[in-house]
Amino acid sequence: MINTTKAIPDDAVKTRLYAKGTWKLESVAHFGGDETGIADMCLLQDKDGKPFIPGASIAGAARSLLAQQCLTWSSYKEGIEKEKPELKRLFGGAGEKDTMSARRIVPSTLPLARGAGEKDTMSALIVADATCKTEKPITTVRDGVRIDAKRGTALDKGKFDVEVVERGTEFKIELECIIRISDAKDEPKLRRLFAALLYAFERGDIRLGARTRRGYGRGRVDNWDTRDLQMDKPHDVMAWLNDDVWKYKQPKVTLKPNPLSTDKRRFFRIEADFALRTSLLIRSSSSDTKDPDMVHLYSNRKPVIPGTSFAGAFRQRAALIAYALNWDNGCNDADPVCEMFGAVHDQKKKTEDIKQTEPWASRVLIEERIVENVKSQWQDRVAIDRFTGGSLQSALFNEKPVYPCSIKDNTETNVRLRLTLEEPEKAEIGLLLLTLRDFWYGHATLGGEASSGRGTLQGIEAKLIYKKDTHITSDSDEWKLTDNGKRMTIEKDDDGFLQSCVDAAQNYMDRPKASRRPERKNEEDSDAK
Repeated sequence: MINTTKAIPDDAVKTRLYAKGTWKLESVAHFGGDETGIADMCLLQDKDGKPFIPGASIAGAARSLLAQQCLTWSSYKEGIEKEKPELKRLFGGAGEKDTMSARRIVPSTLPLARGAGEKDTMSALIVADATCKTEKPITTVRDGVRIDAKRGTALDKGKFDVEVVERGTEFKIELECIIRISDAKDEPKLRRLFAALLYAFERGDIRLGARTRRGYGRGRVDNWDTRDLQMDKPHDVMAWLNDDVWKYKQPKVTLKPNPLSTDKRRFFRIEADFALRTSLLIRSSSSDTKDPDMVHLYSNRKPVIPGTSFAGAFRQRAALIAYALNWDNGCNDADPVCEMFGAVHDQKKKTEDIKQTEPWASRVLIEERIVENVKSQWQDRVAIDRFTGGSLQSALFNEKPVYPCSIKDNTETNVRLRLTLEEPEKAEIGLLLLTLRDFWYGHATLGGEASSGRGTLQGIEAKLIYKKDTHITSDSDEWKLTDNGKRMTIEKDDDGFLQSCVDAAQNYMDRPKASRRPERKNEEDSDAK
């Protein structure tokens, strides 16, 4: 007699979760390819010549965000807590003996040393490459230049260009989560993480591609199509066997996007509205021969301020203020401004094979914004001979900056700033507030030709948000700044926090420590000994 009651193996699949949605870009994006195309940084393309997003990039960005929500920076920095076991099970990883490298700030993106863990777990999440749904995606080439942090001028051989895909391009994202019998006790946690992942895509919290901290790769999924297949139900099993998951009309789908109950990220955010006092010109080349020599940068036929331009101007002004306050400055290893905005890569040192500190990610995120309520205007100009006072021969040129539609009382918003500082120190917040004040009063400029009067702003209103890691997502401190007779005022009385941040920035002894990166901290401790 044959025994048909065999035990179900632990690796048998119990549940299959599916999600499919359309991710629509709200800013430009760059998904890195080779360097043999039309730009220094070319787009990754499929066989049809369309850009696509590798599944590994999507998984890495998703893991990074969920890890930051589940694990506080202080716990990771002190070695108190490592990545959550359920997060390792969802995305894959090593066993308990895994030793985490400390070369990256975000613990979820740390490379796992081979042989470091006893049991490498296979990822429960399957992420397909995101294919482009837009029939004819628009791609453009943007110019970029590396800036000398000390002088504020372009670095020698610092010119480069980036190929980007424009706003409005749509990509199809498909996710699958496989839960096995051995994961039965952790199934509720895996379901919560999967639902939180879908929620993060809906909110636009997950950014994909390169240069995401300078406004690239922002997008969102408006609506998810989900399936929750139980592999002990015949209809669900047949839908999977027939590869008919999306045509299968499941009677009741309980899988819905849902945020995590806690969010342990710490950040300070500035959301400010400015009016243009003068014209604005962020130079861009045009393929149209009828256009002037220099035009303002456009994205999908709308004038924009890229995050790179605002970050460069904000960083330069913050560096000047830090220098005036006797902070260590100069973009060396101990420069707190570089610790905030990221290290400046020295191309000259690279070509000369001189050892330099490895670059690290910026903790300052600045979004790309559309310039509102403006109109472009053609201008003819001529270079002047400084000795004779006459025009130089063959020095006629023309440009097309944008001007505010109304300049009567500077109450119409033209420029919006959204800046976020991750894991802030008090002195760093104070430095950002002092920098914001300079832009508010027009002491700092934005864009090119600042010496000719362009790029001067006037603050209208701003919202300051400070979130601690002990609070849930919706629980944070907020302040509103308004312009009262050309003077920045706080509508709600400050409880002393903002003033204490400014005091910390102005006090040299209370400045941020030389480095918050773990490997730098270990080096400093050994040097002290």
